[in-house]
Amino acid sequence: MEQAGTSPMNPLNHPLAPNGKANPPVFWRVEGSLLHLSAVRPIAFFTWNAQSFSERWARRGSLGLLTLLRPFLYATNRVFATRVLHTSLRGVSQDRLDLLGEEYFHYILKPRLRRQGVEKLQEWMSAHGQVVLVSQGLDHVMRPLAEDLGVERLAANRLEFRDGLATGRLLDPVIPPRGALARLIGRRADGRVSQQWLYRELNIQGQPEILHNAIHPAPRPPLHRSRPLTLFDSQKRAPRLSVRESLAGKHILLIGVTGFIGKVWLIHLLSDLPEVGRIYLLIRRQGPHTALRRFEKIVAESPAFDELYERHGDHLAQFLSERIEVMEGDVSKPGLGIEPEIQARLRQKLDVIV
Repeated sequence: MEQAGTSPMNPLNHPLAPNGKANPPVFWRVEGSLLHLSAVRPIAFFTWNAQSFSERWARRGSLGLLTLLRPFLYATNRVFATRVLHTSLRGVSQDRLDLLGEEYFHYILKPRLRRQGVEKLQEWMSAHGQVVLVSQGLDHVMRPLAEDLGVERLAANRLEFRDGLATGRLLDPVIPPRGALARLIGRRADGRVSQQWLYRELNIQGQPEILHNAIHPAPRPPLHRSRPLTLFDSQKRAPRLSVRESLAGKHILLIGVTGFIGKVWLIHLLSDLPEVGRIYLLIRRQGPHTALRRFEKIVAESPAFDELYERHGDHLAQFLSERIEVMEGDVSKPGLGIEPEIQARLRQKLDVIV
């Protein structure tokens, strides 16, 4: 049996450093070194981008109440306050949190990375090897950060999921926000923290296996969902339903592509269903910004299109123009706010509206 200190499967071990020697585990705290990360703002971003309008306001109201109570809970127990704060994410799907976490990092956190901290981290890794990023943030936000910095592993807060939906419960160990004094004086480029400090901070002295289990790879693991299935009539066989075959050659009008679900639908259609016909996008004009300009901005800024960029490179614009037609309209207006001549053309061609 291999010892914990030498087992290649032990996540506390580090790969060989440039000098060819194995380094002991080095932990690097994100907050204070690389970022000033608020405990509330990422969760507020997740709740504000909930699936429906009513759900957004319900989660927003719940988070507002928890935010008011948080200072009192925080003064009593930082871990408990952190657990309570994340209950507002109950019922959000794992894939939604993954994509929103990527958007939050690319749009909000990445421009605010502390240059000195990033340079210090890169210098350390070049000379000594990998580190383990430690953060109070959710792993949905920290994974994109780690991959952007070239860090292979991290220890961040993780939500429990059942059937792909968050239960609102944080898995152990919970990494609490730093104390008030640390936030005031603890901004330094060198984010290294000792393993003993982590044991004390997480209140797991004498339980190294808990920290061991909290460290996980930065790349997102594949999502596997399993649902219980009961067959009451094993002899009866329903015909196979194939989305690919059903949509082959069909012309599709996609509404709401500027939102989360619409973007996911569009990416899947473009990536996984080359058999579909023309894809029409109904986008509302926003002030001086035309529908086409809004779509171009989404393609340029949303990380959801990164895979298409990697696949098509400089030919992405040509690929999109061959598959997509952007139409200006408004779903709340008669005839979807589409010009009459375009309506007449769509009546002859359109098969599916999503």
